[in-house]
Amino acid sequence: MIILTFLCINTSLNSCSISLASEKKNIITLEDSIHPPSDIISILVKKSLEFSCLNINDISGIITITGPGNYTSIRVGIAFSLGLSKSKSTPVYGISALEAITIGQEKRCKENQRFLTSLKSFKNEFFLQFFSHSFEALGNPFKSKLEGINDLVGNEDLLLLGPGSFEIAKVLNKKNLTFYEDSVIDFQKVLLHIKKNFNEYNDISPLYLSNPIAEKKDISWFVKKEI
Repeated sequence: MIILTFLCINTSLNSCSISLASEKKNIITLEDSIHPPSDIISILVKKSLEFSCLNINDISGIITITGPGNYTSIRVGIAFSLGLSKSKSTPVYGISALEAITIGQEKRCKENQRFLTSLKSFKNEFFLQFFSHSFEALGNPFKSKLEGINDLVGNEDLLLLGPGSFEIAKVLNKKNLTFYEDSVIDFQKVLLHIKKNFNEYNDISPLYLSNPIAEKKDISWFVKKEI
C-alpha cells in the first residue's frame, strides 16, 4: 500500500511554516518568524526534506494555506506552491487556516456544538468563521472588531478555537465557556480530511479579508526557485 506524503506550506500567520505529513503521522514542522517568507521558504522546504531523509520526488502532493492573513505572505506561499506543483507535476490543494485549525480539534467539540475559530488580524480586529461539529463551514469567513463579536454570537453554546480565542472569551464573558488558543495545524488530520474529497480543495485562490498594503515586489520569481 502506497502511503501519501504531502508538503504543507503556511505563510499566512506572520511566519513561514513548512510541514511534511503522511496519512499515518506528522513527520516534521519547521517554522521561521524572523525572515520574510520570500527569503526563507525554499530553505525550509529543503531542510525539512533533508531532516526527514526524503527528496522532492517523494512528495505525493502539496497542501497550501490560502489565508486569511498577511496579503503579501499569502501570495508568496501560493506562488511557491503553484510553481513547485507545475515543475514537478504534483497536485496542489488549498485550504484556509481557519478550516485547517478546526479540523485538528475534532475530539474537542460536542455534538450539536459549534466552533468559532479565530485568528488575530491587526489591532483589535479578528478573522473569524463558524463551523459545525463535523467541520462544515457555517457561512463564509469574515473580519470583525473585538467589540462587535458579542453581537454576532448571542447566547449559543460555542467552542472557541485559534489564537484569538482568549481575547474573544473575555469579551463574551460567559460562564463555562471553553476555548483553546492553539494555532498549530495538524496537517496529518488535514490531509486525511482533504483526501475524502480532493475536488473540494482544488481552488488555490488567496483568501483576502483585509485590504492589501501597497507594495511593489514582483513575486513571479518564486515559481522559478529550485529545491
